[in-house]
Amino acid sequence: MSKFAIIGDSTCDLTDELRKEYDIDYCRMMVSWTNKEGVNKEIYASLSWEEISHKDYFDLVASGIRVFTTQVTEQEFDKVFEKHLKAGEDLLYIGCSSALSASVLLGQKLQKKYQDKYPDRKIYILDPLNSCMGQGSMLLLASEMRKDGKSIEEIYNYIDEHKLEWHQLATVENLDTLKRAGRVKASKAFFGNLFGVKPILISDAKGNNYAIEKQKGRRNALLRMVEMAKAEAVNPENQICWISDAECKKEDLELLVDNLKSVVKFKDVKVVPMGPIIGATTGKGTIGVFFRGEKVTIIGE
Repeated sequence: MSKFAIIGDSTCDLTDELRKEYDIDYCRMMVSWTNKEGVNKEIYASLSWEEISHKDYFDLVASGIRVFTTQVTEQEFDKVFEKHLKAGEDLLYIGCSSALSASVLLGQKLQKKYQDKYPDRKIYILDPLNSCMGQGSMLLLASEMRKDGKSIEEIYNYIDEHKLEWHQLATVENLDTLKRAGRVKASKAFFGNLFGVKPILISDAKGNNYAIEKQKGRRNALLRMVEMAKAEAVNPENQICWISDAECKKEDLELLVDNLKSVVKFKDVKVVPMGPIIGATTGKGTIGVFFRGEKVTIIGE
């Protein structure tokens, strides 16, 4: 069986430790902003946080400075893909939802170029219709399946068939960053009254972030997410629930983790830092919860 690499991108929220443990590579996107002194700054959207700390980055986003994001570039695809192809490895790339980023679409366009150059290699590009630890936990599952001896075709086919079973429940500290970014599907009426409103965001069947409902107050939003997880999770006692955290308050995280364990009874609940790409859209204080359930059928309109 040919060796194959498993590759994500900057939206997958996999820490250095997880990527090393599961042998997962990733393609980096970029983020840029202009500081209050008028100086432009552009850096890689690194999940290792070499150029700016997680805290400083989300403090920057919270300050009102607009952070712009880019998709994976052709040059970055060339760098990462060629490294593995030259080493004789096949490729499975699970990128950010095509509804949120054009990275998967570019990867699909470049697929022929790589296939022509490396005709003996297999290259699979998978659109997960999810991001953060929805995307990240698909990558982890792909790695576990690879370790169990599954072929690249078996892994691609399984995850592609079941990808809508990954559920997202998220909420934000305030709506300002969401409104400014314009990346969430919601009516104008939804954003009409910002004071105290805490939305519940899902990843819908087309891979969009959709504001499915709103709660009054942070605590109510967090507890409502627990109720929804209890209703939606399938066999929670056999799965890890992942949380992507954008510098949330300690007491908020503890409330959510404790209730997910005691009420939903997940096998475990693990927290990772939210990455810089999705975080630039949702803002400081965002919490995303990811687990498996029945196939998502809601399409946000």
